Amino acid sequence: MSFIGFELIAKRAWTILPGNTFSMSILWNKKKIPSSIGRDIYHESGLILPDKRIAATGRIHYLSDHTINHYEPLQTAPCKLICRPDFPLDDLKIELLAPMKGIMEPIHQTAVLFLWNEENNLIRKTELHLDPQSFERIPPNQYLINLSFLLGKI
Repeated sequence: MSFIGFELIAKRAWTILPGNTFSMSILWNKKKIPSSIGRDIYHESGLILPDKRIAATGRIHYLSDHTINHYEPLQTAPCKLICRPDFPLDDLKIELLAPMKGIMEPIHQTAVLFLWNEENNLIRKTELHLDPQSFERIPPNQYLINLSFLLGKI
């Protein structure tokens, strides 16, 4: 059995505004995997520094004055790995819902995706540099990131 998860990581500082919500999920052969849905809700303004998590799959995380450790840089919780479907992979996408206000576009230049993959108790983290051709923007706030180039690698 193998497990996967994804994290959106800042390459540059990102400004976060109160109420910013990010949602990420895995689309496996055009079907959303319900357990992959991740939601990150920021109730405080702040700055996410480079190499820190903006959003991740597989869990819901609230960042407010009560949950933020003010002695550490702002970032969300790690992804929660989900069981990879058994049926063969023909198409792999990440659905990202992101607030448009304050977001630094293009996202492929300001963020990177990490793929987490666990198989036989061995965890691998792979940095995925985002190709602008892999992004499809669906107004007002949805992106589909085509990761089909990973077929056979996970």
